[in-house]
Amino acid sequence: MRKLKWKRKEYESWDEAFRGLTPVIRQQSVRVAAYTQTLFTAACKLHFCAGTKEGEARIRGQYADLAYKCGMYHQLGKSLVPPEYQIYQSDFTEEEEAVYKKYTVDGRILVATLQERGERAKEKRGAKLEEKSTNKIPWLMIRESCEQHMERWDGSGYPEGRLGSDISSIAQIVGLAKELDRIASETKSETPFDIALEAIYADAGVLWSPELINVLKAAESDCRVVYMKYVAYTRTLPKTVSLIDKREDRVMGLKYRPMIADSEGTIPMYEAVPWFGGIAGQPGETEEIADLRELFKRTGLVEDISWYFLYEASDAILRMKNCALRMDGILLNMIPEFFQLPTQLSRFTKLFADQPIDKEMLILALPEETYKQLNKTSREILGRYIRHGIEIMLDGYHPDEITPEELMSQGIAKVRLAPELYMKEETANTMNRLMRMGFTLYGGKADNNDLLMWLINGGVYATSGTMTGIPVTEDEMILYSLAREQM
Repeated sequence: MRKLKWKRKEYESWDEAFRGLTPVIRQQSVRVAAYTQTLFTAACKLHFCAGTKEGEARIRGQYADLAYKCGMYHQLGKSLVPPEYQIYQSDFTEEEEAVYKKYTVDGRILVATLQERGERAKEKRGAKLEEKSTNKIPWLMIRESCEQHMERWDGSGYPEGRLGSDISSIAQIVGLAKELDRIASETKSETPFDIALEAIYADAGVLWSPELINVLKAAESDCRVVYMKYVAYTRTLPKTVSLIDKREDRVMGLKYRPMIADSEGTIPMYEAVPWFGGIAGQPGETEEIADLRELFKRTGLVEDISWYFLYEASDAILRMKNCALRMDGILLNMIPEFFQLPTQLSRFTKLFADQPIDKEMLILALPEETYKQLNKTSREILGRYIRHGIEIMLDGYHPDEITPEELMSQGIAKVRLAPELYMKEETANTMNRLMRMGFTLYGGKADNNDLLMWLINGGVYATSGTMTGIPVTEDEMILYSLAREQM
């Protein structure tokens, strides 16, 4: 058991007990309350549990506000245990798990106590006192919501393992509302609400009454409105609306190669490599930037195509962010001539306004040969980009041709050494010096395991190459990242 300095409290009011819950539990309770009221309203229209005496008496529109309270206070028993036990942890011991699960029974007792104290307070004030009876429907609905919301249709729930219709109708609704919120708020995906629905529907007749599942289906669109209302308070966001139309028949796009950070194979970044298709007579064949640079310059397409790729890469970053996936950034291989264009700062400003991503997550690769060809005006523009938070990495760097001090004065603090310098003792010494100066090192073309380990052991932040994985589509990158985090 964890050593705790905590003293059990005696609560005098509902609000005081609710404030005894941790913030995350309070937020969850608000969402569950909204789902509960939505489901309850649908249950009334469908005459849920109409074949039972309890259902006929309770599943009525007059109790819609009461249903909200049932959802709001269903976890009130957690206020009687330390914060450490209010959120279930997978490493709980059997004793700790028993302490956690006890909140259901404790909640019923606490609610009953608060209800009776409220009646006594009215009596003291001289207010008219209604008949005090344990059969009061409002009293019973809140108590049963607290005690039975973790019971399941097949008897696998707790605290008593109630089976089927032995579970209170309101407790069934609150339990479903809580599970819908739990899955939708914890799932790492672009469509967490849809995944939550699929998971719940799959358990129809097992964990949930088939009749209750029909209620959820009828209320699905209204529940989605609840999800969207509170989505900012959960760990996931709705499906990203792409600013780039990535049709399957498009003639260009990006592939993403994983960048490895350590010997464990951790992937903190991806390198985005542009591809160009639509080659006459060669369906499925693609070309790279180097094959088409002269065509882009001659036709004046450098600017438009570059911004297409900038938006596509930022779309990918936003999707990863919305899936709550760990990614420090994307290294985008730019058309070299982009850096010789007139200032694009206003378009960068619009990009980051259109796409709510952190600027440091989008890193532009500037080839060293292009950097050396930049005139004074182009270098001033490059400096403005960097001062405005646009991340630039010098690619194919030769420290004997451009001094580290010159790069620092330009504001460039990210470099990837030229591949021909790899696996040399003097290069290892140079890498060590660059890191001491504050540079972040990247690697590439890690085409064998020895080179991969040499780069990692040499202090590169992340490296790409055939040993780190094949280039994949944006959708594959998302799916593989989700799979890794669920392992």
